[in-house]
Amino acid sequence: MAVEQAREELVGTLKSLLESGDYSDFVITCGTDTYNVHKNVVCTRARFLKGAERFTAGQKAAAAKADLSEDEPEIVKLLMQYLYEGEYDVTLADMTHLALPVVCVNKQDPYKYSFPHTCQPGCYNYSHACICPHHQCRSGSCCVDFVCTQCCPDWASRTKGIVASQLLVSAKMYEIGDKYDVLGLKQLALAKFSLACEKYWESQEFAPAAHYAFSTTPESDKGLRDIVTKTIADHMKTLNSPAVEALLNEFNGLAMSVLKIRAKDLGWI
Repeated sequence: MAVEQAREELVGTLKSLLESGDYSDFVITCGTDTYNVHKNVVCTRARFLKGAERFTAGQKAAAAKADLSEDEPEIVKLLMQYLYEGEYDVTLADMTHLALPVVCVNKQDPYKYSFPHTCQPGCYNYSHACICPHHQCRSGSCCVDFVCTQCCPDWASRTKGIVASQLLVSAKMYEIGDKYDVLGLKQLALAKFSLACEKYWESQEFAPAAHYAFSTTPESDKGLRDIVTKTIADHMKTLNSPAVEALLNEFNGLAMSVLKIRAKDLGWI
């Protein structure tokens, strides 16, 4: 507990330094965005910035700058968050337009907490099991993947931010991590991309993210590519998607890799 608290306090301190710009000695810009950062943080975590800093050695903090305007502002913002916090968050999409009619349970009712997490009469996919008193039958409620995030906050923290939009965001974070040689970022982006593929392979965001992964990485970099290949091979239903079909036609190596995985699973090779 004490160790975890100390780590949280350290991250909080670093986060506040980025937000306030106190003691800044280096500036990173991207379009209209400006980040007053600290060399001892960003230059030790991103080798590209270490090299850029050498060109400005001896200059005053106001003059020591690196311009990243070739990159997307939102991705650079997440990069800054990662450099200071060791994490990046994807903003949850607004899903209010998908909300189902709200059906609240009686707070006095007994409840049990077991899988599957089901609902009371009137709820979508209704079953006769009771649920926890926090539940509301609508999109964006505390019930995520049949688990109440209020009853199980530890579970909620593991799945925080895992939304379909993270597919493309994590592919872009993987790219920028490679571009600027950022310590640990590619591994984190890879883990987030893998988890997002497991959860959202049926979403419309999967094919564009997969295309981005193959378009921005060389054949020798198998990280994102292997995850895309395995996802398609594990879920052949994706072949019904015109976007996935176009993806396979464009990248012949992908189609062959999927075929080999399926052939091996079936014992053909």
